[in-house]
Amino acid sequence: MSARHLIATVLLIGGVALQLLAVLGLVVMRDVFDRLHYVGMAGYGGLLIGVAVLLRESFSLIGDKALATGIVLVTLGPLAVHTTARSFRTRERGDWRQGIESEAEPK
Repeated sequence: MSARHLIATVLLIGGVALQLLAVLGLVVMRDVFDRLHYVGMAGYGGLLIGVAVLLRESFSLIGDKALATGIVLVTLGPLAVHTTARSFRTRERGDWRQGIESEAEPK
């Protein structure tokens, strides 16, 4: 086993561990906002898996697609988490700006 394959295996195991931790957090946490913290970290597991596939397959069609998918997950994952949190806050309180002024003022 070459060093490149060993690094790819370590990255793959790390990526799968992050994905499993995200799923476990999604199942265990009770609050929606706590669950979103774990879902947000799942994109980094996808990036590690994409880099592992890239190291294993080198720069080919499969490796390039895996890296592009990992980059898209890391780039757009926080955006999806933020919009989900904002929509849930809107569903809970009506307007997403409601209550911000009272939270910002010192008592």
